[in-house]
Amino acid sequence: AKDIDGIRAINFESYQELEDIIPSCTHILITIPPVDHSSGLDKNDNATFGGGRPKFCDPVLNQSNLSIQNLIPANTWIGYVSSTSVYGNHDGEWVNEDSEVKCKPGTKGELYYRAENEWRKAAQTYSWKLHIFRSSGLYGDERSAIHTIRKRGAGLDPVDKVAKSNQGKSNKSFPTSRIHEEDVSRAILSAMVCEGLESCGNCLWNLADDDPAPRTEVMEFGTQLLVESNLLPPKKVDSNQSSRIPQQSERARRRLTDRKRVGNHRLKDLLLPDGKLIYPTYREGLQSVLDCNRKEWTSDAASE
Repeated sequence: AKDIDGIRAINFESYQELEDIIPSCTHILITIPPVDHSSGLDKNDNATFGGGRPKFCDPVLNQSNLSIQNLIPANTWIGYVSSTSVYGNHDGEWVNEDSEVKCKPGTKGELYYRAENEWRKAAQTYSWKLHIFRSSGLYGDERSAIHTIRKRGAGLDPVDKVAKSNQGKSNKSFPTSRIHEEDVSRAILSAMVCEGLESCGNCLWNLADDDPAPRTEVMEFGTQLLVESNLLPPKKVDSNQSSRIPQQSERARRRLTDRKRVGNHRLKDLLLPDGKLIYPTYREGLQSVLDCNRKEWTSDAASE
């Protein structure tokens, strides 16, 4: 772990340090992704193996060297960062926190949903104040579409070409939702300090901006920003690329199959004091990313 000004970082494997500090924590935020320890389990099932200790999807609850359930006092604020992938495919319709969960078995969305239920059960058992944040695609000053474009150089990535081709055939745009990390931070910090949210039952939050948009549209806008700033690197030529079949990650496949628009009304109405995001669309967000990195990237371009 690396220390940041004003923040003490502790490795998750430093069990003794964690055992010493966790009982005094008032707020705990969980961002570690779930892990699949088994297959073929119902998404509402908290599996137990051999009648022994529960085998959780969530690595924090599952850590046998750290019995966190016995360390966290009652009434502690717990935040769990999940994913909007739990909603699965809604045929391009809007989803909110009350929408049906349609994630398919064996997907990352199913794992996140099972982990959510594990934290719900633990929070009920130990009287914690649980907030679940279902985040859409996260981007910011160190990771964004602009960073991807600069890494690949000018031109669409093969996977993006497949997506664009599919869009043309179906005459649909396959919008996806995203949100800037700064707006995520504001929302989570607001949930930490707002009193009485738990009693209202509004402890499930979608984190998304106002404008779901196709990935190709976002990439084209990012490319335009770089071109206008003279910061777009040349296309990186790969002699083997033409003979390779593009490999798609689960996330890339979800962009084509799990079509939905993620609504954020609860987030803006209850968590943001002014009811507004700093970056309501990818346009403001990517412009901010470019402005933040402009000096460094300009210096890099000058030295090449």
